Amino acid sequence: NLALSYESHPDNITPAVMGGFNVATVRDQEVHFIKKELPDTLKAVVVIPNRPISTNESRKILPFKYSIEDTVFNVSRSSLLTAAFFSENWQMLKEASNDRMHQYYRMKQMPELFAVQKMALKNGALMSTLSGSGSTFFNIAYNDDAKRLSGILKENFPQFRVYTCDFNNSGVQVEY
Repeated sequence: NLALSYESHPDNITPAVMGGFNVATVRDQEVHFIKKELPDTLKAVVVIPNRPISTNESRKILPFKYSIEDTVFNVSRSSLLTAAFFSENWQMLKEASNDRMHQYYRMKQMPELFAVQKMALKNGALMSTLSGSGSTFFNIAYNDDAKRLSGILKENFPQFRVYTCDFNNSGVQVEY
C-alpha cells in the first residue's frame, strides 16, 4: 500500500514488490492482489526500442470509445490470460494476449514493433505484447527457445536492446 504513493497502478506495483505474476486492484487506497509464482522453465525476452513512447502521448492516441465487440474481446482475453497463468497452460498465452484496445494504436507510433511481435511469435514466443504504453515489448518463451529467440531478435533489430531475463518470484528484498 505504501507504494501507491509512488505508482498509482497496482499492476505495476505488485509484481515488483511481491514477485511472480499478479492480478491486482485498488479499493479505498488499499491494494488487493493474488500472486502466482512462475516456473523456472520460462524466461522473459524483453525488446527495448531505441526511443521511448511517452505514456501521456500514448494515452492521447487511444480511441475515446470502443465497440461492444472489442470490449468483450479484450475482457475475455484478459480472463483467459489470468486463467492461463494460474493453470500453467502456457500454450494459451498467445491467444490470451491478443488485444483490440491499445496495442495497435500505440504500436503505430513505432511501426517496427509490429515486425518485432510477428518475428517473436514465429520464433518461439508463447506470447508477445506491448508492455504498458510501450515502447518495450515483452515476450515469454520456454528456456530452450528464449536464447534462440533473443539471438534472432538481436540480429533482426540491431537498433534495439534485447535482454533475456529470469522471472523473480520473491519480489523486493530488503537486507540490513
